[in-house]
Amino acid sequence: MTKSKIKTTNSLRFKIGLFYSLLALLNIIFFTVMIFENQSDLLLKNFQFQSENLANTILADLQNIGITEERDEVFEVFRKTLKLYDIEKFLIFQQDGRVWLQEPFSNESTSQVSEFLLRKSKEVSADKDGSLFKSRYNLDLNEKDFTVDFLLPIHSKTGEEIFLFTHFNIASIQERLKQLYIQVAYAVVWGVVFHLIFAILVYRAIFRRVDILDSASKKMAMGELKTRIEWNFKNEDELDNLGRSFNGMAEEIETKVNTITKLNDEIGQELQIGKEVQELFLPSNKKYKKFKIGKLYRPMREVSGDIYQYFHFEEEKDSSESYCFFLADASGHGVSAALVTVVMAMSLQSIVKENHSPIHAINSLGEVIANRLQASFFATGVFVVFNEPGKVKFVNAGHNAPFIIRPSTKEVRYIDSSGPPLGMGDDIQYSLDEFSVEPGDKIILYTDGVVETPVKEGGLFGLERFVEIVLNHIDDSNSEIVEKAMEELELAHEEYKDDVTMIIIEVPE
Repeated sequence: MTKSKIKTTNSLRFKIGLFYSLLALLNIIFFTVMIFENQSDLLLKNFQFQSENLANTILADLQNIGITEERDEVFEVFRKTLKLYDIEKFLIFQQDGRVWLQEPFSNESTSQVSEFLLRKSKEVSADKDGSLFKSRYNLDLNEKDFTVDFLLPIHSKTGEEIFLFTHFNIASIQERLKQLYIQVAYAVVWGVVFHLIFAILVYRAIFRRVDILDSASKKMAMGELKTRIEWNFKNEDELDNLGRSFNGMAEEIETKVNTITKLNDEIGQELQIGKEVQELFLPSNKKYKKFKIGKLYRPMREVSGDIYQYFHFEEEKDSSESYCFFLADASGHGVSAALVTVVMAMSLQSIVKENHSPIHAINSLGEVIANRLQASFFATGVFVVFNEPGKVKFVNAGHNAPFIIRPSTKEVRYIDSSGPPLGMGDDIQYSLDEFSVEPGDKIILYTDGVVETPVKEGGLFGLERFVEIVLNHIDDSNSEIVEKAMEELELAHEEYKDDVTMIIIEVPE
């Protein structure tokens, strides 16, 4: 069954219409049958009464008319007497069944009556063996068409007993039967018209307004908030009250939506300002060209819970220099997480100005987050430090494991977590883990928005798929690698549930 058919058969209009049609049909049939039965009973009793009355009248009128076998004047009187009662066809025969006279006359007239009629004649015969209880005549009433088979014993001119047989109908009964059929037809037509008029009135009173309500509700659902119910509220019934309630609700919804829209616009403007402010804390790649940094930063909303920072320190004492790269992911999303990242960026910049030590910076940042935010928020982070040739040092504070790829051998090394997330406590001390690297090795940092994004085929995008994409494009530039990885994520993802950040740092010569 199609959706349109299911919708039609489930509609209230269809159910009520079907029920009303069946009820109207049963109602018309019931009253038609009642009328017909009652009138038929009266008509049948009237038929029986008139038949008996007519038989007795004919018997009295023909009792003294003696006829012969000739079609003489006496026969004409006899014929005209019967014609008074609309009897134009009859048969006169003797006790032995021989036909005397027949009307209308024909050369092919029957000369002998049937055995059945002959037996009937003996039942009404007034011979010397007759009984006092014998009928004076015989009436066979056909109630289907209201006709009568009438057998009457009469006397000839010579006194011989002969019999009159005729088949006739009573005109008044036939006319009354026609009238009965006409009345039944009128009753059926009136029943149909009455129920049709009632159905139209019900539709105009109920379903027309229900249709208007349905149409208005659909328009409201499609966003046409100015939709209102428009009909003449003169009935003051439940549907009029419902229409007024709908208009009141629609007006309230329009007001609320307009207010929310205005607030959303204001929030959007404020978030745009927040985004611009947050981007002010993000460093440029210009001072770090030798690391050939490839970066992709995509907030899930206007502002992001991801933050990255680059630092370059030069020590005057030993003329050494250090390069530090920091990537963090604050808990939560949106404005709250963005505020945490701003606090982290400002705090980290303030810390490194006073002390260039990377381990001091990460430990101090953890204390700041724990003390200032009172453990309401925390952040995972990773610190990458270059201060010795052929060496790279990491601090992984509960962050997704960074990995190092050597393009020549496609060897992959993962940097596991070396401590809990930042802000989990103010007495946590982190340490640097050192790894040997060669020029051209690529260090890949990322947030969980990359590997924990749900994909269409089910599950998550995953670290394994991300690593495979990087390996497949390892000979491309670092910027191209992150762009290719984002393209694959864009094609596979079902929805984004977190900010996405990827940074590739190449070990310089």
